[in-house]
Amino acid sequence: MKIEIRRSPVKYARIEVKPDGRVVVTAPEGFNVEEFIAKNAAWLEGKLAQIEDLKELAESGFPLNGEFYKVVHGRRAKVHDRFKTVVLPPYPEDMREELKRLLRPKLVELIEKYAGKMGVSPSKIFIRSQRTRWGSCSGKGNLNFNLRLIALPPELREYVVVHELAHLKHRNHSRAFWSFVSRFYPNYRSAREELKKWWSILELNPYWRWLEGRV
Repeated sequence: MKIEIRRSPVKYARIEVKPDGRVVVTAPEGFNVEEFIAKNAAWLEGKLAQIEDLKELAESGFPLNGEFYKVVHGRRAKVHDRFKTVVLPPYPEDMREELKRLLRPKLVELIEKYAGKMGVSPSKIFIRSQRTRWGSCSGKGNLNFNLRLIALPPELREYVVVHELAHLKHRNHSRAFWSFVSRFYPNYRSAREELKKWWSILELNPYWRWLEGRV
């Protein structure tokens, strides 16, 4: 178990299990961290067991559209949907560009499907390699989407698009925001849970680590 202890002037100690399996404890000076970990041992073991299961899945191939493609190495980046194969080039930036090319029309199609129904008009659409979120909406009405969305099952990608479009109406995560989201994606709660699982998979996947320069 990898444990990182962060001392901070917080009122209460807290413990987190990161998507890559790291355990982070934030506690004030003088707090008995060992005792705190012991009290939460059962919960920790359950969380780490879940991540271990996801690790086995994450290492089974290159995640694309909710599936795991076989990886071969070649000179040019290429995705063969028919054969469920990904050709990895020597440089990660080439693969990122290919994935962006594949992701953009999928996002545009979803935005065109929902924007009119939701009564919103986004400005520009950007695809970036982000390390903390699936997407975001700027004050100028621009939508930013994480390249990681290409790895998700289509229904989860759809939820992220609905979520970000909803921010054009409601800038925060208020009750009104979630009510608005539920009108167009009723199963948003289960989607949010599934997204946590997929974030862990991508944190653990060796090919996405390479893509994002985390090797």
